[in-house]
Parts: sequence; C-alpha cells; structure tokens
Amino acid sequence: MAPEGSGEVADVYYIWRLAEAAQQIDLLAGFLATRDVDGPAALRASAESARAGRAAVAAGRLREAVDRIDDLREHAARWAGHPHHPGDPAAVEHDARVWDYAKDMLRAELPPGEAKVSTARRILGEIDHVRRGICARPEADEQARADARHLAGRGAMAVEIGHLGAARKELRRLRALAERYAGDEDG
Repeated sequence: MAPEGSGEVADVYYIWRLAEAAQQIDLLAGFLATRDVDGPAALRASAESARAGRAAVAAGRLREAVDRIDDLREHAARWAGHPHHPGDPAAVEHDARVWDYAKDMLRAELPPGEAKVSTARRILGEIDHVRRGICARPEADEQARADARHLAGRGAMAVEIGHLGAARKELRRLRALAERYAGDEDG
C-alpha cells in the first residue's frame, strides 16, 4: 500500500494519509448524499467522485484520492454555513476520526492470526506495570520517566493496531530501561 522503497515510518505515515483521505471522502460523500435538492445529476457527480476516491484509496493512489476530495469539497462548498456541513474539525477531533480509519488499514496489513486478544491484554498489562515501576523509582530522572511513557505509548499503539510483534519490541525496550535503573540501585 505504501510507495516503493519507503521505510516502516514512511509506510505508517502513508497509511495515515490514506486513512485521512478515506475519512474525508466518507464524510463529504455522506453529507452530499443528503443534498437531494441539487438534483440527480449533482448527486451522481458527487457519488462518482466518492467512488473514484475510495477506489484510489484502496489502490494506494494518494494523489488521486486527494484530487477526488477536492472535487467533493467543491460540490459541498455551495452548502457552507448549512448546520450539517462537515466543515473543518478541530485537530484533536480530526486525529481521532482518522485514527479509527488508520487502525483498520494497519490491521488489514497484518498476517492472519497476528492479533490475539488474550496476548494483547497480557502485553498491555506488562507494559503498564513496567512503566509504572520506572516512574515510581526515585533514582529515575525526568528523562527516564519521559522515555518510559513514550515507550509505553508506542507499545500500546502497536497493540491497538494489532501489531503484537512491535508491541513486544517496545516492551523489551521498556524492560531494558527498567534494568538500567535496577542496576543503578544495586551499584
């Protein structure tokens, strides 16, 4: 789904951008589908833009999807000020909406059987336990606490998208951080 030659971070960013496009297409298409006073030709035109945009997202063609979003925004512009016009959400609301789409796309990239609920719950519990242990240590400075929160957040995010291998990696990094402070305590 990501462009050729890109790395893992670039892949996730590319999937995020595709998820952003999918969310915008769904939002605008849903709004425009209720504007039947524009007549059948306008409804067909916006439905066709939405269909083409969704196909572009599914094929990983971000630029084409963004072009279809622009078409849908043009169709919706005449309804600016309408109480149900989608407008532009606040950044936090936008990220929350897109995150749901991104999780679905990222989960779809995983091999079958990768996400197991009981294993995910156990990993999350261990991540939280180790993070709390580091943050409770008096010898852990603010940077260590920040690192623990960061690694725990990355691990939790990996669990949330169903990528348990990445979550285990973050748990190992968190344990290594905890061991450094356990060693300081003994020495």
